[in-house]
Amino acid sequence: MNPIQLATILFTLILGCAFPSHAQETKPAAAERPPFAVVDGVEIPADHFIQSVQQGARQRFYHGKIPDDEMAKFQREMGQALVERLLLVKEAKRQGLQPDQSEIQRTIAEYDQRYATSPRYQTNRESMLGPIVTEMADRSLATQLQEKITRQAEPTKAELLAFYNANPDKFTEPEDLSVSVILLKVDPSAGSEAWENAKGESGKLVQKLKEGADFAELARIHSGDASAAKGGRMDYVHAGMLSEDAEQAIARIQPGQFTDAILVLEGYAIFRLDKRTPPHRLTFDEVKDRAKKLYLRDNSETQWKKFRETLWKKASVKINESYYLPLPEAGKEATDTPHPHAMGGSAAKKK
Repeated sequence: MNPIQLATILFTLILGCAFPSHAQETKPAAAERPPFAVVDGVEIPADHFIQSVQQGARQRFYHGKIPDDEMAKFQREMGQALVERLLLVKEAKRQGLQPDQSEIQRTIAEYDQRYATSPRYQTNRESMLGPIVTEMADRSLATQLQEKITRQAEPTKAELLAFYNANPDKFTEPEDLSVSVILLKVDPSAGSEAWENAKGESGKLVQKLKEGADFAELARIHSGDASAAKGGRMDYVHAGMLSEDAEQAIARIQPGQFTDAILVLEGYAIFRLDKRTPPHRLTFDEVKDRAKKLYLRDNSETQWKKFRETLWKKASVKINESYYLPLPEAGKEATDTPHPHAMGGSAAKKK
């Protein structure tokens, strides 16, 4: 999300859009509400949590509406993210990092231009921009901290070779099948008679093929698939592209052979296996550039995860879980487990 998109969401929140229905429970006035969380003695106001839930909903869910069965889990996800943001910003400041003021000023200038004729904006400019500037500054600090923590030296060839050998699945091309098809299409809304007719016709075509008929010619004449003009040739397909029944039937035949008629979503289909290329591992020289990207990505993710875990373990975090809806019983056992970044330290003690 770029800065202007972020600012637009926050600006909408400041203008007073309604919170999600679950957040509209009867509560004390904002000044009287207990904080959502206390992190190393610093309070996170309840309103910040409510706005975080709304902002997250706008980014993830259609029309910003959180499904009822996902609300409790989503609230906890946003709550954990809010706490972690505070920890990251605090650490970034401790390390002497500074927000990117040029980006912040550029966004403010865009808003000044966009709302130059708005009396409400002109009257309330400072109070409206204040939360936006704070949010952008915090995001800038968190981003810079992540870049600093995950910065890596250029990997050696030995390191890349070790990574290549330890992760053969990342450098193996999957099996390729070159397949042709004759599809006797049936309208999904058609009755059982139409399906029976298609089944009977497909059986007749299988018999013709067994008697030596040309597969491509029959496909051109009878197939309702887009490949009919090419004699039924679908070219290469990968696992998951065809139905499970079709894939199992094709797995039992050799190149040049065809299957019996198979019931598929669109009707009845007869498949011919034209070519099978087994899975094969690419050489290191073929994938060394890709191996480098994956190595750096995986190392960065590991470094960042460990760093965040350390922050949580060192922190004192108390979350007021009365702001969360109860978790559904079906998923309660799994989702009630303390946040992985909070395990083993004082952060695991939530109230």
